[in-house]
Amino acid sequence: MPRVFDLRGVTGALLGPSGAGKSTLVNTLAGDDQLLATGAVRADGAGRHTTTRRQLVLLPGGGILIDNPGMREVQLWLADEGLAGAFPDIAELARQCRFADCRHETEPGCAIREALEDGRLAADRLQRYRALDAELEALTDELAARERAGGKRHGRR
Repeated sequence: MPRVFDLRGVTGALLGPSGAGKSTLVNTLAGDDQLLATGAVRADGAGRHTTTRRQLVLLPGGGILIDNPGMREVQLWLADEGLAGAFPDIAELARQCRFADCRHETEPGCAIREALEDGRLAADRLQRYRALDAELEALTDELAARERAGGKRHGRR
């Protein structure tokens, strides 16, 4: 008999590409293989797009799970201080750097590098921060390029 957890008051959502198995997972968690429609796996082992709308599913432990149609991509959107809010320790360390434009690589007086060296900051945490920071920078650049392209087209009309 599967173990049922107390999930009262917990809501979760599944996001991912089409054919990843989100609906199959929901069916498994709900204990009913026929609850949501699922498609057969293709000959090459990839799943098939089946879900066409969002659906709330009540789980046996009392929680709610939202099954979503497949998505091509999910992009990171953080408002103003979102990254600093997600990594307040790194933001505070960055404020302690000797130079305001410190890139936390080779600059003298870098509080982040010092925290890495003395163990106050884990390397994998800084790596996650840098990855999100790079993604935000790329997104900002992409949005600026779209804005410029849209303005050029508008000016030609």
